[in-house]
Amino acid sequence: MTTQLTLPENALSEKETQPFTALTFTTRTTLQTLSQYAPGVAMELYKEASLLNLDVAGPIQWIYTDATGDVTKEFQLEIVLPIQQPGEKSDRFSYQVYPAFRCLSYTHTGPWSDFGELYDALFGQFHRDGHQANGLVREVYTVVDLEQMENCVTEIQIGLA
Repeated sequence: MTTQLTLPENALSEKETQPFTALTFTTRTTLQTLSQYAPGVAMELYKEASLLNLDVAGPIQWIYTDATGDVTKEFQLEIVLPIQQPGEKSDRFSYQVYPAFRCLSYTHTGPWSDFGELYDALFGQFHRDGHQANGLVREVYTVVDLEQMENCVTEIQIGLA
């Protein structure tokens, strides 16, 4: 049985995020191979933050640069753990400062398996309303429940040009 995803008419709301510093994993990947990084990289970032005595300042975020929806096209993926301030040098990850980010935001409650259909609906609304994307999309994993995925809460942020 196929379910049709329905969004409110104006599901996206404009906002500007605050700048932050993060412990960061960066790679080139495709949508086809994306799953190899979840949830392992996030768990490794938390472990490394603990080893380096870093103060975590927010939930894990996945930042996509120039992902187009084409499952075979390569793009940059950053998996980041916001922290209060950098500490000792990490052998596995880098420190990066992320500037304020103007975006349209939508908070999704439910499994990540909905994301394909969800992104289609969100970008449909985004373009219908005449917005221009800047090539950046962020997923902020506010609640992660790997046992009951319907409890997951993810904020999706589409960067504005």
